[in-house]
Amino acid sequence: MLDRISVDDDQLIFDTRSLDMGEVFAFLKVHGCHSPEKLELFGTNLFLFAPSAWDVNFVPFFASTEDMWHAVRTRSGKPEHIYIIGMDEDQQASVSRLIDLYFLLRETLKALCHSEGDDSQSHKYIFFSSKESLLTKLEISYIMTCNELMAIDVGEMDLNDAQKLHAAVMADEDVHCEERRHVMRETLTELLKDEKDCNLRLIMESVPRFYKKYNERYKVYVSKFSVNKILTEIESDCVSFLGKVQDAIMAQQTKAFAVPGGIVAAGAILKPATTPWDYLVILVGLIISTWMIISLNNNVVSYILLLKEEFDRSTKKYDDIVVGVEEIQDKIEGSRVKLSMSFESAKSKLGVLTRVCYLVFILVSLILLKRFLETS
Repeated sequence: MLDRISVDDDQLIFDTRSLDMGEVFAFLKVHGCHSPEKLELFGTNLFLFAPSAWDVNFVPFFASTEDMWHAVRTRSGKPEHIYIIGMDEDQQASVSRLIDLYFLLRETLKALCHSEGDDSQSHKYIFFSSKESLLTKLEISYIMTCNELMAIDVGEMDLNDAQKLHAAVMADEDVHCEERRHVMRETLTELLKDEKDCNLRLIMESVPRFYKKYNERYKVYVSKFSVNKILTEIESDCVSFLGKVQDAIMAQQTKAFAVPGGIVAAGAILKPATTPWDYLVILVGLIISTWMIISLNNNVVSYILLLKEEFDRSTKKYDDIVVGVEEIQDKIEGSRVKLSMSFESAKSKLGVLTRVCYLVFILVSLILLKRFLETS
């Protein structure tokens, strides 16, 4: 029935000849006329221009693209129905995509902006950004001529990207909503930084680039968040491994008190010892004590080496990180140096303890040999 609508002297007329008025009213209701009975009927001509009969006082039929554009460009939201008389389906689809994109981006910018301007700055979205203590102001006007609008080439991919940007801004149920908006504002500022006259038209012409830049920035933000978490994990692992190394050294040093105790015990036992069997028992006991302490020292060294290898293995999972890789590698290398220093210090301390054990063993063995020779 759209072909029955025509324009005559700025009046929209619906030719109802040979049509049932019930069908006409049903058709008009589908297209946004909530009260078709309010429309004036002269003969078979139904005059459509009665805003009060239409949803939100908007008559969706226009004689030309320019008439349509002047009627919709300053509205707060996209009208549900828009039809341009005499336009074929392909042209209508093209205009529909332009209008969809226009209002999608306007809703996105409205959610992002800090102000919508005032009477002296109407039809603008105003953004403020601060960088290095310098406050900058970005004003984006959404007023453009019909020719400027129609010169924009909009495809399905542009609409899809715009819908993704719109969804990212409007999704406020998760904790990253403000972060996404902040990243998108930064992207918008970067996109228009070299433009003297910032207009929504520029964004409509470069939606894929806008979406790509936003996506890249947001991935960097998410990765940076992950990097900070990884750095904390590495620091925690390092502290945990260092604690285990220190615990192992302390435990072994506690056992080292048996060394001077062994000397005292050997001296006490040597005094009443008179037979070769007495000396043999003392020697066997000394050998077992020395062997146990030295074995434990070697086990602790092996355990510390195992901890060092375990730390290296635990950091392998960060090899595939792309963003912040240098920062992560620096943190891993720093932790590895700390562990290496702790490992070398532990080896040195345990090495001293082992040498003391050998010294005690040799000393007591010489005393036993001397006493044995004296009693022979």
